[in-house]
Amino acid sequence: MYQTKQIHYKAIFKQDHDQHKIEYKAKGLFHQDQKTSLDFDTPEGHIQISYDDQEVHLQHGNSLLKFHKEKPLWNQYQLPYGSIALKTKLLKFQNNQDSMKLKYELYDQHGLISTVYIMITMKAYCLVDEHENI
Repeated sequence: MYQTKQIHYKAIFKQDHDQHKIEYKAKGLFHQDQKTSLDFDTPEGHIQISYDDQEVHLQHGNSLLKFHKEKPLWNQYQLPYGSIALKTKLLKFQNNQDSMKLKYELYDQHGLISTVYIMITMKAYCLVDEHENI
């Protein structure tokens, strides 16, 4: 079943003592089947989050991170200048039709490079929402 949703996406990236936050509001598409997915566009590119019973995939443009719900996974993460090996460790994943929360850690061969928190709220989309932003 496909549903158009009003998405509020917020991500916090923590590296050592630095913190960076990004936030988007966009119209998106929520789909539930054997695998559930959420797709939406931002000024920095397309974001897709998909998940099933075992894995979560987070794609932003050409870059894809895969997470296993029970164990860390090594990924080849695509950057503009090439790919690097990153290990993902999913610490928290909660979801329902109205929200999604992820907390994960990224590692390179030398250790922890960042902890990321992603919070998404999804509301039923209606044309009134779109006209309020004009």
